[in-house]
Amino acid sequence: MAVDLLSRRNGRFALQRMTSIEWIVVDTSQSPDSGHRTVACIYEVDELEYDVTWLRDLGLPTKYMSPADVLDDIRKATDRWTRIPSRKPIPIPHRAPTAVLAG
Repeated sequence: MAVDLLSRRNGRFALQRMTSIEWIVVDTSQSPDSGHRTVACIYEVDELEYDVTWLRDLGLPTKYMSPADVLDDIRKATDRWTRIPSRKPIPIPHRAPTAVLAG
Protein backbone atom coordinates (compact mmCIF):
# COMPACT_ATOMS: atom_id res chain seq x y z
CA MET A 1 0.00 0.00 0.00
CA ALA A 2 1.52 3.31 -1.07
CA VAL A 3 1.64 6.06 1.51
CA ASP A 4 1.20 9.64 0.36
CA LEU A 5 2.72 12.01 2.93
CA LEU A 6 0.75 15.21 2.61
CA SER A 7 2.43 18.56 2.97
CA ARG A 8 0.13 19.08 5.93
CA ARG A 9 2.32 18.88 9.02
CA ASN A 10 1.64 20.39 12.37
CA GLY A 11 4.77 20.40 14.50
CA ARG A 12 5.62 16.83 15.33
CA PHE A 13 2.45 15.36 13.80
CA ALA A 14 1.91 14.59 10.12
CA LEU A 15 -1.14 13.59 8.10
CA GLN A 16 -0.58 10.68 5.71
CA ARG A 17 -3.08 9.70 3.03
CA MET A 18 -3.38 5.92 2.79
CA THR A 19 -6.19 5.58 0.21
CA SER A 20 -8.67 7.96 -1.42
CA ILE A 21 -10.83 7.88 1.75
CA GLU A 22 -8.38 6.97 4.54
CA TRP A 23 -5.67 8.90 6.39
CA ILE A 24 -3.54 8.35 9.44
CA VAL A 25 -1.93 10.88 11.75
CA VAL A 26 1.59 9.93 12.80
CA ASP A 27 3.81 11.24 15.58
CA THR A 28 7.10 11.91 13.80
CA SER A 29 8.95 12.05 17.13
CA GLN A 30 8.47 8.26 17.39
CA SER A 31 10.63 5.84 15.41
CA PRO A 32 9.01 4.35 12.28
CA ASP A 33 8.86 0.89 13.87
CA SER A 34 7.24 2.14 17.11
CA GLY A 35 3.74 0.97 17.91
CA HIS A 36 3.05 4.44 19.31
CA ARG A 37 3.78 6.26 16.04
CA THR A 38 0.19 6.19 14.70
CA VAL A 39 -2.07 8.53 16.68
CA ALA A 40 -5.35 8.28 14.74
CA CYS A 41 -7.02 6.69 11.72
CA ILE A 42 -9.40 8.89 9.71
CA TYR A 43 -12.12 7.62 7.35
CA GLU A 44 -14.20 9.74 4.98
CA VAL A 45 -17.94 9.21 5.49
CA ASP A 46 -19.01 11.90 3.03
CA GLU A 47 -17.73 15.27 1.77
CA LEU A 48 -18.07 16.99 5.12
CA GLU A 49 -17.89 14.15 7.64
CA TYR A 50 -14.89 12.13 8.73
CA ASP A 51 -14.82 9.46 11.43
CA VAL A 52 -11.74 9.19 13.64
CA THR A 53 -10.52 6.10 15.45
CA TRP A 54 -8.14 7.21 18.20
CA LEU A 55 -5.13 5.09 19.04
CA ARG A 56 -4.15 7.51 21.85
CA ASP A 57 -6.51 8.84 24.47
CA LEU A 58 -6.49 12.58 23.81
CA GLY A 59 -10.11 13.18 24.79
CA LEU A 60 -10.99 14.49 21.31
CA PRO A 61 -14.18 13.99 19.23
CA THR A 62 -14.67 11.10 16.81
CA LYS A 63 -16.35 13.19 14.07
CA TYR A 64 -14.72 16.02 12.09
CA MET A 65 -15.32 18.07 8.96
CA SER A 66 -11.83 17.44 7.49
CA PRO A 67 -8.62 15.51 8.16
CA ALA A 68 -6.84 18.86 8.60
CA ASP A 69 -9.21 19.68 11.49
CA VAL A 70 -8.17 16.44 13.20
CA LEU A 71 -4.51 17.40 12.86
CA ASP A 72 -5.19 20.88 14.26
CA ASP A 73 -7.02 19.48 17.29
CA ILE A 74 -4.17 17.05 18.01
CA ARG A 75 -1.72 19.94 17.98
CA LYS A 76 -3.91 21.98 20.33
CA ALA A 77 -4.39 19.03 22.70
CA THR A 78 -0.67 18.26 22.89
CA ASP A 79 0.62 21.85 23.00
CA ARG A 80 -1.12 22.77 26.27
CA TRP A 81 0.99 24.33 28.98
CA THR A 82 2.44 21.72 31.28
CA ARG A 83 2.91 24.30 34.03
CA ILE A 84 1.34 27.57 35.05
CA PRO A 85 3.35 30.60 33.94
CA SER A 86 5.19 32.49 36.68
CA ARG A 87 3.11 34.85 38.72
CA LYS A 88 3.23 36.56 42.08
CA PRO A 89 2.96 34.03 44.93
CA ILE A 90 -0.19 33.88 47.00
CA PRO A 91 0.53 35.22 50.51
CA ILE A 92 0.17 32.67 53.29
CA PRO A 93 -0.57 34.06 56.78
CA HIS A 94 2.06 33.13 59.37
CA ARG A 95 1.11 32.43 62.93
CA ALA A 96 3.13 31.43 65.93
CA PRO A 97 3.05 27.69 66.68
CA THR A 98 0.43 26.66 69.18
CA ALA A 99 1.65 25.54 72.60
CA VAL A 100 1.38 21.84 73.30
CA LEU A 101 -0.06 21.14 76.72
CA ALA A 102 1.68 18.38 78.64
CA GLY A 103 -0.79 16.20 80.45
